Amino acid sequence: MSTGLNKVMEIHQQVISNGFTKEKGQGFNYYAVSNLRGGVGKSSIAFNLAYEMSRIWPLLTADVCPQRNFTEMLLGDERPKVDIYDALKPVILGAAFGDSPKDLSYNISQHCDHFKGGKGAFTIPGNQELFAFPSLLYQQLNTAYSQQNKTAVSRLLHGLKTIIDDEVKSRQVQKVLVDTSPFYAGGTHLAWCAVDALIVPVRVDEHSLESLELLFKQLAVPTRDFQVWNERAGGLGVPKIAAIVMTMVGSKSQKAATPDSASKMYIERAVTLAEQHATLFAHNDPSDAFVITDDFHSAGRISGAQRIPISELRVGKFHTVEGRRLQVNSSAERYKKQLKYLASMI
Repeated sequence: MSTGLNKVMEIHQQVISNGFTKEKGQGFNYYAVSNLRGGVGKSSIAFNLAYEMSRIWPLLTADVCPQRNFTEMLLGDERPKVDIYDALKPVILGAAFGDSPKDLSYNISQHCDHFKGGKGAFTIPGNQELFAFPSLLYQQLNTAYSQQNKTAVSRLLHGLKTIIDDEVKSRQVQKVLVDTSPFYAGGTHLAWCAVDALIVPVRVDEHSLESLELLFKQLAVPTRDFQVWNERAGGLGVPKIAAIVMTMVGSKSQKAATPDSASKMYIERAVTLAEQHATLFAHNDPSDAFVITDDFHSAGRISGAQRIPISELRVGKFHTVEGRRLQVNSSAERYKKQLKYLASMI
């Protein structure tokens, strides 16, 4: 077992056994939950992390994924009159599309009771039109670049940040959490330009490790699209990686709080990849950025389907999901500790 994996396992044992949390977070204000593969638990992590963060700080969330899973978890059946696409169109496409809406975000607690009692949380909803957004964005970027206008390129790339900055000021919040899509182009690109740091969910499987390496290269390699456009804008910064969240980790081991051998193998490989790209991390030691989360089984399904943060689930209670009666078992207490540890890293 590598030194890095040993460290990750030791911290995980402390989290499960003692509810260990960090005394001090990393001090960034704008975060994005991002990866380059679907099905890794990204929106579930974003939903539950938003809840945990809203207990500590006034929070603004935004959804730039056209699938809108994050929006639906936060707002339920509400059909927002304005959303992130309404705000992006005039910023990216010009004045002909009107002004950005001034009252853009929605109070989450008015649509999800479980968010009541925190420090205040608001969300800028997503829109399915973002599926077509990349072509519009890159058309504008290429036009600005062909005119050798670095200021215009920078303004376009900072379009989402401008929208978020205005809403942060309007709502007087402290932290921002953006849920992105599982592909780089369009909204995710703008999110990387808008935030200080990334939270990267990684499922314990081969394809997720490949997507993690691809994300590292996109951030670090000068010839990759993200870095190319940063340079064309006059030299923009790169968000740091604040956390790698290993998801769907199996716990079939006989030893308490110990992932099974297959999961440990994938975690170790992820740690090795992180160590090879250490300069991307906010931590001096990339292994300090790792958080292990279990395969949530019924608790995760209940949380997503019923729009209940895992920390609000009550052990023993039954919920009906897609016609099936599911019970919250005692393992939910373990999940709560993992999520609180992740929030403490922020």
